Amino acid sequence: MMNSKMVTRILLSMAVLITAVIHLYLGMVYDAFIFILNGIGFLGLWGLFLLPMAFLRPYRRWVGFVLMGYSAITILLWAVLNGELDVASISAKLAELVIIVTVWLDLQRVEQK
Repeated sequence: MMNSKMVTRILLSMAVLITAVIHLYLGMVYDAFIFILNGIGFLGLWGLFLLPMAFLRPYRRWVGFVLMGYSAITILLWAVLNGELDVASISAKLAELVIIVTVWLDLQRVEQK
């Protein structure tokens, strides 16, 4: 049986992979380096947040806040600069909302211990 920690981390991983793949794909299709950087940023922050390395443990909470902020800024910039509703943008924005919620839940679970 899966516990809540495992479920939130699986959801987080799926959401990060969805938004990263969408941004990397759009970056290649439209030759837009900013999309590629955005996808790489999501992957890097995801790795920093979930890697079980002792030297990262003191910074995990801050990395979680940065990942939530990164997702929120991505949504905000999409709304300001583009705001076009299509399958890719809706999928990416939903994934980014899931990232914010799952990181928040994961950080709350850790604080309650």
